[in-house]
Amino acid sequence: MQRVALGVVVLGASALVAQGGQVPPTPKRLFVDSVVASVNDSAILQSKLFDTVSGSVLGAEAQAGRQMSLNEVFGMAMRDLRSLVNNYQMAQAARSFGNIPPDRFNMILESELERDKEDRRRDLGGWGELSAELERTGQTWRTYANGQRIEKLQMLAEQFSIYERLRKQSNLYLTPKMLRDTYAEYRDTFVRDAMAQVSVVTFRGDDAAERAQAASDRWADAVLTAREVAEEFGPATPLLSMRAKSLQPRLRDFALEGPVGNVSQPIPRPNGMIDVVKVMQFLAARDGKFADPEVQAELRRIASDKVLREFREQALARAKQRTEVWVYQNGRRVPMR
Repeated sequence: MQRVALGVVVLGASALVAQGGQVPPTPKRLFVDSVVASVNDSAILQSKLFDTVSGSVLGAEAQAGRQMSLNEVFGMAMRDLRSLVNNYQMAQAARSFGNIPPDRFNMILESELERDKEDRRRDLGGWGELSAELERTGQTWRTYANGQRIEKLQMLAEQFSIYERLRKQSNLYLTPKMLRDTYAEYRDTFVRDAMAQVSVVTFRGDDAAERAQAASDRWADAVLTAREVAEEFGPATPLLSMRAKSLQPRLRDFALEGPVGNVSQPIPRPNGMIDVVKVMQFLAARDGKFADPEVQAELRRIASDKVLREFREQALARAKQRTEVWVYQNGRRVPMR
């Protein structure tokens, strides 16, 4: 995609990074917006993109435990703009999916919009409260209704082009051969040895046994990293992430028993050092046969998800053929690549 997203969210992205991912307060009286892209006659506003990127940044920072860089925020903006465009393309193509007469389609759409409107009013307590909420979030009723219309059109597009097709044709796709092929492809999911990822703290010194025991007791009851344990009960050496299969036999045997969070008693080494192990990730051994009922259920879910992805990709490809996308860069409208 062109780097249009970088220009339109540069100030907002900088603000997000500067404030640790916190969304800057919305002005109370003045709202300035611009169009970053259009799909047929529907515009994607900068505020819509900024709201989406804000959520992505907050989620990424929570998962990574650190602040996102400006380049990372820009990358999210590019990805989120593409995702928004895809959604708008599905929405714009909704009327061409399925075999529903135009008047019937419009009736379904208006019914969905009215239901959403009533649900929102009921949740907030009344029309006055709904208006106040829209003002607080910097929306007018028109912009809110347009956004809801796009969401409902996208929902109907997926319903007609994906889920109805899946419902009618699932038996054609989930054949015994497909299930066996899926079992072969995902065999490691059903047949595997136990696997574990552990943290290890190694103690040394004359009083290593006493400190290792205290560390074991403390680690079992507290959410601490190996580094924090080593600092509290050192001198000690932390290893933050080790595969169980790479460990010495006594440590490996303990780790492969699981479960997650299990902490060992001190395990002495021949050289006088002492290890304490905590299981951080664990997968039990499994020997699932193709005919097992639980394996069959999983295979059907995996195969259905695979068919669903294929149907969605096909629907989006059709939608792209029926829509025209433009992006706005430096005040100029250019085709989206």
